[in-house]
Amino acid sequence: MKKAVQFVAIGVASVVLAGCAAKVVSTSARSVVISAGDARVQEAQDLADKECAKYSRHARLTARPSRTSDQFVYDCVE
Repeated sequence: MKKAVQFVAIGVASVVLAGCAAKVVSTSARSVVISAGDARVQEAQDLADKECAKYSRHARLTARPSRTSDQFVYDCVE
């Protein structure tokens, strides 16, 4: 029984933590939108840089999350 409770606790923790990760909302050669909490600025930047690198560009932050949005907006620049 104790192992079952531990297994469920680990599963719940995994789901909660996975929901906090930065995610690509949209991407193109010119811009990237990343969904991430305000505390995940570096993770969002790293993910945007990775997406822009597909087009030999790097990401420049143009908009941070507001009270009504959790999206970082980046331009892919040369």
